Amino acid sequence: MDRDFRNGLLELDFDSPRFESPLAVLLASLRLFFAAFPFLAITTLAVFLPGKLAIHFACYLLDVPPDGILSYLALEIGDLLLGALVAPAIVYGLVQYCRKGRTAPVRESLRWGLRQWLRTLGNKIKVEVTVTLWGALLFIPGIVAMIRLIFTDVVVAIEADRQDDPMGRSRELASGHGWKIFFTLLPLMLLDLAGMFLVMDRNQGVEHSRAMFAVAETILSVPEQLGTVAILLIYLGLVQSSVKKLKP
Repeated sequence: MDRDFRNGLLELDFDSPRFESPLAVLLASLRLFFAAFPFLAITTLAVFLPGKLAIHFACYLLDVPPDGILSYLALEIGDLLLGALVAPAIVYGLVQYCRKGRTAPVRESLRWGLRQWLRTLGNKIKVEVTVTLWGALLFIPGIVAMIRLIFTDVVVAIEADRQDDPMGRSRELASGHGWKIFFTLLPLMLLDLAGMFLVMDRNQGVEHSRAMFAVAETILSVPEQLGTVAILLIYLGLVQSSVKKLKP
């Protein structure tokens, strides 16, 4: 995969199923998620566990109340910082899986994640601001903006140095496929919400221990990578469709 580092993008030199059915993508996502689960879990835990523990320790030193607005903001910022490293690393490893039937080594994937970290972080912030502003107007425009920008992380991870406008590229890919993307991701979003309430339930006492809360958040972040897998497969299917249209 050294050529990817030299060329500044991940070459998609393999065939991918076209994005035609939300159910087909969900089933394919589950298969890929469980096939690559050790890689997904190790990569996620390697970044999120020490990162989350460090954030909670900093909040403890600064005497930030665990259930206050400052703690919430610190955790949200932490999620952006850590997610901006994990997302491109996971995409890198899964692209190799699609090429060769095995994921890239975790260290090599994290190298790619670190290479794309600043660009991913900058675009994540722009996406969050855009979705929040549209969502502040009405709920539906916020959902539409989220769907249109859903591929931004994957675009940065794959097209990397060759793409100057990841958000614009995401809008281009999502155009005309909004409902299919929405119904593909809706079950995953509902599962994320259910997992959050299950793990973070105040009655379980998790929030009374910063270390336990950090571990619980980290554990929850592993199944959330199913969403990353699904978005990657949708992206690959849409790109594959556009390439076939260009061929005579």
